[in-house]
Amino acid sequence: MKHKPLTNFALSSALWLTLLPAFSYAQENTAPVKQIPNEQAQIFLNAGALTSVEPLMINFHPQQITLEEDNMERLIKWITRVKKMSVPIHVYSYATPPPARRNMTEKSAQNMAMRKAFNRAIEARNVIETQGIESKKISLHTIGPKSNDPTDQLRITIRKE
Repeated sequence: MKHKPLTNFALSSALWLTLLPAFSYAQENTAPVKQIPNEQAQIFLNAGALTSVEPLMINFHPQQITLEEDNMERLIKWITRVKKMSVPIHVYSYATPPPARRNMTEKSAQNMAMRKAFNRAIEARNVIETQGIESKKISLHTIGPKSNDPTDQLRITIRKE
């Protein structure tokens, strides 16, 4: 059976016209779905701004655990830049073993250094959370002393190292 082109056009138009009320009814009765970009998409959208964010370095005295006022202000300024990007924050904490360790073994000195690094990272996390960053977006990494660089510091960044 051979149809003429005008007949085909009339049949397809009639078909679409009959489906039109059902389509408009379905659109009216469904709420618009708001899509929330996932973390990877958010990072992709902010890629240009993310490359300009430098890691924040905070140095400590070997016996110091808490953040000083000026370091806290620097951290808050850094967080306000990063907060609008909605990206994960990594806190790397380095600590050296105690300098005077008469009655300590090497292992216990390393454990003390790790505890000190952990307490510094917790201190930084508390400040970050008070600025409105969710705790699930903050990763703490406590690292003992580096053999080639014996410094006591926090390195706060948006990149995983």
